[in-house]
Amino acid sequence: MNVGAARLVLRLIATQVVVLLVTCLVVVAFAPRLLLLDSTILRGTISGGLWAAALMSVFMVAVTWLLTRPLQPMLRLLALDSASIEPVELLTLYTLPARLAVLDVAGALVLSSLTLIDVFRPETNDLHTQTALVLLTMTMISAASLPLYVMMRGLVGRVLELAPPDATREAVQLLEGPGRRGRVQRVRMRLLAAVAGPVAFVALGSSLLVYAHARAQDMEVREEYARELVSGAFEMVSGDGSGRAEAIAQANGHGYQITLAPRPAPGGIVHDDDGFTVVTVPLDAGHARVRFETTHLSPVTGVYILLALVATALAGILGARIGAAFADDVALATREIRSTGIADIVRGTKIPKEARFASIATLMHAIDELGAVFREFASAQERAIEARAATERMRGLFLASMSHDLKSPLNSILGFAELVLRSPLSDPQRESLAIIEQRGRELLTLIQVILDSARAEAGELDVSPEWTMVGDVVMSAVLEARDLAVGSEVQVVGEIQPGVPKMYIDSGRVVQALTQVIVSAVRLLDKGVVNVRATAPSPQAKRLRVDVETQGRAIPQVELDKIFEAFKYADRARRHGSLGLGLSLARSILEIHGGTIGLEVMEGGGGGGAVFRIWLPTSGERLSLRSAPSLARLR
Repeated sequence: MNVGAARLVLRLIATQVVVLLVTCLVVVAFAPRLLLLDSTILRGTISGGLWAAALMSVFMVAVTWLLTRPLQPMLRLLALDSASIEPVELLTLYTLPARLAVLDVAGALVLSSLTLIDVFRPETNDLHTQTALVLLTMTMISAASLPLYVMMRGLVGRVLELAPPDATREAVQLLEGPGRRGRVQRVRMRLLAAVAGPVAFVALGSSLLVYAHARAQDMEVREEYARELVSGAFEMVSGDGSGRAEAIAQANGHGYQITLAPRPAPGGIVHDDDGFTVVTVPLDAGHARVRFETTHLSPVTGVYILLALVATALAGILGARIGAAFADDVALATREIRSTGIADIVRGTKIPKEARFASIATLMHAIDELGAVFREFASAQERAIEARAATERMRGLFLASMSHDLKSPLNSILGFAELVLRSPLSDPQRESLAIIEQRGRELLTLIQVILDSARAEAGELDVSPEWTMVGDVVMSAVLEARDLAVGSEVQVVGEIQPGVPKMYIDSGRVVQALTQVIVSAVRLLDKGVVNVRATAPSPQAKRLRVDVETQGRAIPQVELDKIFEAFKYADRARRHGSLGLGLSLARSILEIHGGTIGLEVMEGGGGGGAVFRIWLPTSGERLSLRSAPSLARLR
């Protein structure tokens, strides 16, 4: 079992949670320095951040489980190295890291945005401070999503390597879609995002940093100015408070709303959600409260924001140009691969120009090296074909020469045996000569089968067609098969239905084919009956059917599939006789006449059986006067 596929879901969840925790630690560590937060705000932010991190972890676990739940059966099959994989499921697994990364960023954005609401915002943070924290957090999370995607892609990629090649090929075809233009556009957009995305994150972070420092410095200056204003203008001198009204009016004109109270109060600073700061300043007689706008930024901040936008735009242009160049290289490699045929692979791939990207150049050179491997394979294949052809020629020459060399002395033996039988002999002598004659005829038939099989394989088996009664052909084959089956306990019975028409065939060759089929059927039985039945065709039918039926022995499926090529299997050749060439020769002869032959298993009592079903056309239009070279496939 492959552990990577079995534990993919757990590893994806663990990767997301670890990246989230590291991001949260980075935010906590750098937020005080980047945003110039005081200790009070930091304590409230940490407590709220812990709850947000916990909720985000639960969200990641739930989303990952929901997205991978339909893929669980496929992951189990991949873990067990099964080949039963659906291409659509592979495509879904391929897109899983991107979907998880997008959903993680979206979930963090929603959860962070909720902290801007009064109910969820820490009491120590005003709306502006919390907004800055949210922007900083989203910048960190967006930047962390890139390595998170890469890590998840690595985990999923190792699992995808376990998929069977056929399913992977179909999944790639589904991913590519019907149009090449769309695929190239996707490549450009991905590179644009890869280049412009990090620059945009850095620009956003820099702008946020400038804004935070400018805002903090402005707040500090304005708070100190408020204290000095109250201490210098509103402290009574010897109990005299004249001029306060004029001073308050002048301060209001400069954006400082001053309220005096006779009761004493401790000093402090409060930032409200409306963007104002309230500074409480103790006085000798009571206290004063100064309310002013929190932030009053200089135009320098706008310059930094403009520079960030310009940097992002330049990065987008650069990413688009790089994406276009990379897409052109991918299109070049794709065009070269698809335009390369077998002849090009054998001759060698020609790369018209070098790719601009190292990865594409490496791919194209790898294609050329793969072509070298194919060339070696093609050369070995060609040598193997030539060796096989030479072997087949030698085998045909050997069979033909051997059959001729054996046929001449055998004819002499049979001739002298017939002459001796005409002389006065005793019964034992006559019986011995009958056995010699019987075995000699069997051997002569075997030699003739070998010779004709060699001719059929070479496409040189001649036929001489003429109009012949089918009944004469069938009964001649039955009688010849009976002679060859002398001494066995199998009976051969012929049956010709009325109305069987004449056929334009080579009667000698068809008798030879039917005899070989009947003899093969006899050898399938130890004892019993072989029925040979010629069935008259219907008026609409254009083929005549001849059945050679055996009863009493069931034929295993493994023999049924290979019985017409038994000569290729030594363990079956002996069972079927004639080196197993008889049925192969019969099929060749029947195909020359435009016919076919098949074997069907019969179910029923007596142990079952089989029937050789022969079909011959009732007209000679499809008859070939010489065996076609395509019959060489029967070898």
